[in-house]
Amino acid sequence: MAASAATNIMLAISEKKTVNIDLYRPLRNYIVYNYSEREAQNLEDDLQTLNQMRSDFERATADSLTARRDLLQNYYKALCAAESRFPISPDKDHINTVTFTWHDAFKNKQKASQQSIHLEKAAVLFNLGAVHGQIGLTFDRSSIEGRRQASHSFIASAGAFAFLRDTASMGSSMTVDVSVESAGMLERLMLAQAQECVFENTIAKGSTPGVCAKISRQVGLYYEEAPVFVVSQCSRSL
Repeated sequence: MAASAATNIMLAISEKKTVNIDLYRPLRNYIVYNYSEREAQNLEDDLQTLNQMRSDFERATADSLTARRDLLQNYYKALCAAESRFPISPDKDHINTVTFTWHDAFKNKQKASQQSIHLEKAAVLFNLGAVHGQIGLTFDRSSIEGRRQASHSFIASAGAFAFLRDTASMGSSMTVDVSVESAGMLERLMLAQAQECVFENTIAKGSTPGVCAKISRQVGLYYEEAPVFVVSQCSRSL
């Protein structure tokens, strides 16, 4: 996705795609087996809500980007709450009937499947960063206020990718898009675009050449760091 031709081109990232799964039945069965039917009944609403949130973002949606952002944020919080209570893994004593499958955002034919909530959380974080970036492109960057709002969205996108970079722990079975290298590159890209919006506003407000030069230099550094981050991380792994 790109901004209008009236302004410098900026980029946003497409979301990762997934496949349908049912969380309700495996989680409920786990509660009944390890605790009781009464406990499962007490958690019925929570289980239904979690499963519904998963179903809502599985489908292609016509909802607004802000609604999509809110859904991803709420689902991520729900996953964090569920993580300590519902162990999902191949272990026979865990919930081993749930397999999360996600396609690479850049090479859709590639995919990763894991019986691990870590993959699910990483994919949701990636999509949250992507949606924040897409929101950034919706603002009118020909105005000071539009550039300010776009900058805030790009910063939020960078924050999601930075958190993904710092928390990714899925080993070799993940796709490249949610790797440390990719997340770091996308973080720098979004920071560069945010800073570019600040630079454009600095010029529009008539700031001194010294201030403009300083901010311009930071824009360039962020853009330079995006590919460099990938190269440096790959070199460390050799």
